[in-house]
Amino acid sequence: MDPRFRYQLGDLVEFKRTARVTEEYIDVEKLTGIVIEQRWVFTADNKFKVRTPDKDYWIRADHLTLLSSGNKNKT
Repeated sequence: MDPRFRYQLGDLVEFKRTARVTEEYIDVEKLTGIVIEQRWVFTADNKFKVRTPDKDYWIRADHLTLLSSGNKNKT
C-alpha cells in the first residue's frame, strides 16, 4: 500500500468511457474494474491501470470513483 496514491492495488473502481461520438449522439458507458497498476505522474493526476472483463485501461485519478477498497489488512 502506497499512501501517495489515491487508489490502491485491488480497489474496485468505476469510470465512464465514450464508446461512440456522432454529431447527434454521444454513447457513454460506465465500466467497472480493479486497479492492477499505479503510475506516478509529476505534472498531472496519477494514472491507474484498471482491468475490466474486456480490456485494461490507463485512467487518470480524477476520472475514477471508488466502489470498494480491495486492501484488507490481514494479520
